[in-house]
Amino acid sequence: MSNRFALRSLYIQGWYELDITKLLAATAKDFIFDDPREPIPVNRNSLEKYMHDWVQTTRLLGSTNEWTLANEVRQDNDGVLIDWEWWELDNTSLCGMAFVKTRDDGVFMEKITYFDRTVYSNR
Repeated sequence: MSNRFALRSLYIQGWYELDITKLLAATAKDFIFDDPREPIPVNRNSLEKYMHDWVQTTRLLGSTNEWTLANEVRQDNDGVLIDWEWWELDNTSLCGMAFVKTRDDGVFMEKITYFDRTVYSNR
């Protein structure tokens, strides 16, 4: 198994465990995380602050940082592992999609989009 699979797994663990050491160990030097709520993409230097802010925001929604990942699609293409997945933040109405790219030197890009189901539940 190539390093990119192990690093992708470590990256997921880092988010599940809210472990910045694992997240940084799993990311490439040119890592970029794109969240539509952030005015500029997050990089390795700002990842710890982003994680802290994300946790604070999701705690207000009732989250205990338990996630459900579903409909995962994975493609390994010319040394780049590409993952698409639907995610739901358990005990909240927050859900969305993630698109993650990983090379043998680490996760180098994640883009997410999400919404709150309660906004649309009263239509």
